[in-house]
Amino acid sequence: MMKKIGYGLVGLVLVAAVGALTLYMNPKLAERLILKPSDGFDLASVPPAPDYASPDAWAALPDRQDNADVVPPESGAKDNQATALVDVFFVHPTTYYQSDMWNARYDEPGVTTEFLEDGVLRHQAAVFNGSAKVYAPRYRQATLYSFMGDEPDTYAALAFAYEDVERAFDHFINNMNTGRPFILASHSQGSLHAMKLLEEKIAGTPLANRMVAAYIVGYSIPEELGADGISPCADEYSTGCYLNWNSLTSDAKTTGWKQTTKIWINGRLEPIAGRKITCVNPIVGILGASAAQSENIGGQPFADAEESIRPVVPGLTEATCTDGMLIVSPPTDDDGLTFGVNGGDYHIYDYNLFHMNLRADIARRIGAFWKL
Repeated sequence: MMKKIGYGLVGLVLVAAVGALTLYMNPKLAERLILKPSDGFDLASVPPAPDYASPDAWAALPDRQDNADVVPPESGAKDNQATALVDVFFVHPTTYYQSDMWNARYDEPGVTTEFLEDGVLRHQAAVFNGSAKVYAPRYRQATLYSFMGDEPDTYAALAFAYEDVERAFDHFINNMNTGRPFILASHSQGSLHAMKLLEEKIAGTPLANRMVAAYIVGYSIPEELGADGISPCADEYSTGCYLNWNSLTSDAKTTGWKQTTKIWINGRLEPIAGRKITCVNPIVGILGASAAQSENIGGQPFADAEESIRPVVPGLTEATCTDGMLIVSPPTDDDGLTFGVNGGDYHIYDYNLFHMNLRADIARRIGAFWKL
């Protein structure tokens, strides 16, 4: 066991441990764990809105030093944001799991921000910096319990969080992107919001012609999403499509992923209820594919307090799409790959396990986009 866990790993561990409850535990038990806010959702008491014209409303910007700039040591990867011709709009996952309120402040202090900046930016958003300028908005994210319960407050909190993401995306398109090609990217709660952006702000509009791909990862994203003209990425050169995967072991529970997870579909939030889930294998970039361990060119364990970021490990895991889930089997003798794993759910490792393959996938799809 590591003596000290740093750079957001503690937070990611706690989020993951509670996050497993999101999918597998019933609301009454969650309430007993004091995850549910004591007061109902009330628009009159929500925190102040972020001003997306201010740099303070962004967790990552390409012209500012932040943790989305990091690259794995000794990997050959580079931060090419200064010269990149493509942008990425990255919507972060849940890093707020308190019960004080339904929606966090966009600049929520303490561990919520630490988890975002030291964990999520380093290990998720940074995977795009070799090929794209990284823009990651802060937003008034819904607390973790919003994914557990089924009462109206949970739906209201998630819909409210989306409103910030939508405003951030509009500001990004109108004031930052300046007509360039872009990538939509996200994880977990961020992917719920990205799902709606894809359906309502991109599909069927001129923006669809500028979208290289959407990496809406770590959520139950149906293959039949209802996004006009936008479908799962069929192969490694597909563009204008979306990728999704959820990393689990073969014996992990999947009921939550397949039945109860809330999704945006047909213009409203409702349970996924057995719809077929998208699985694009991140090692090879192909829908429904399998990939051998030897094809994984480098995954990335979480760092401890003495390391800002760890080197990548080739052959970290194989991956097989099975019934909409991505079945993986990483090593269990490395603390940087086991913290936060609950019941075989590698949710917080969805990007880590395939770091170098994702860098290659992003570059390859951008290359294919320019050739169209």
